[in-house]
Amino acid sequence: MQTKAPQDCNTMAELRVQIDALDDKLIEMLVTRSSYIDRAVELKRIEGLPARITDRVQEVLRKVTDNARTRGLDPELVAEIWTTLIEWSIAREAKHLDVDQHQ
Repeated sequence: MQTKAPQDCNTMAELRVQIDALDDKLIEMLVTRSSYIDRAVELKRIEGLPARITDRVQEVLRKVTDNARTRGLDPELVAEIWTTLIEWSIAREAKHLDVDQHQ
């Protein structure tokens, strides 16, 4: 499917096709990000690191909100989305790290 710029969409149907395609790409990227979280579990186990590293959480949130602001996207929205993503990731890591500690 060919990507169209928003201003090149002449109907809501065309626009929705583009949004749906972006949603698919976002899901694909989240799946890839999730695989990096799984690898983080392995590396944190080896390096003896906890699931939550507060400085890293703050660093990631600062980077994504600065990036959003620079690109004209609402940084509060981005902070909310990434906070959810980060907390999910930490919970996933903690679950696996906790299982390892009890084996």
